[in-house]
Amino acid sequence: MKALILVGGYGTRLRPLTLSVPKPLVEFANKPILLHQVEALVKAGVDHVILAVSYMSDLLEREMRVQEERLGIKISLSHEKEPLGTAGPLALARELLTDNDEPFFVLNSDVICDFPFEDMLKFHKHHGREGTIVDPTAVIGQNCTIGPNVTIGAGVVLEDGVRIKRCTVLKGSRVRSHSWLESCIVGWSSSVGQWVRMENVTVLGEDVIVNDELYLNGANVLPHKSITDSVPEPRIIM
Repeated sequence: MKALILVGGYGTRLRPLTLSVPKPLVEFANKPILLHQVEALVKAGVDHVILAVSYMSDLLEREMRVQEERLGIKISLSHEKEPLGTAGPLALARELLTDNDEPFFVLNSDVICDFPFEDMLKFHKHHGREGTIVDPTAVIGQNCTIGPNVTIGAGVVLEDGVRIKRCTVLKGSRVRSHSWLESCIVGWSSSVGQWVRMENVTVLGEDVIVNDELYLNGANVLPHKSITDSVPEPRIIM
């Protein structure tokens, strides 16, 4: 399995340190930032890391050749001759990434966290869509179906069997088991009960509670409300 890490930036916010080394090689907890990522990827089964390089690429290559041998993986460099943003390096490295049908990881090089790569890979393979964007603090239950066009915010909990498409679930919300949401926005810190169906641009404000087994069709619910009855026709709940 492969991973592409975007390491071409100038690291201006870490100057003057990055006048000597590129930002991915600046040490964090006595280890280069980039190495935290590479080691976590290897643990998740990645055996080919592609670095999209530009600034100080010679220093990056020198260090990564040492790590390539130590970790027993392949490390390739894809050189940007000019800044290509975020999507550009993907296009530039397409031949390295698409020589088989396996999924691959894409990372920015300056992120350090408890990388949930194994969970992300399992989730991605389960829902079968083209791509997955998951906040690392979100919790996804078993047998969920997510997508297309879904955004899941920080601290969100989706319990078992939830089905969501064309929705945004904002920070701190919970969707309980076996609920079905399409074309909805779930506001911050809201709770959707079990076996709920919401559709047709239903929008929940902040801290809304939707009880179990209800149907919401185009409802617009103001903040801090508790919904105890179905809303079969579009209306505003004040």
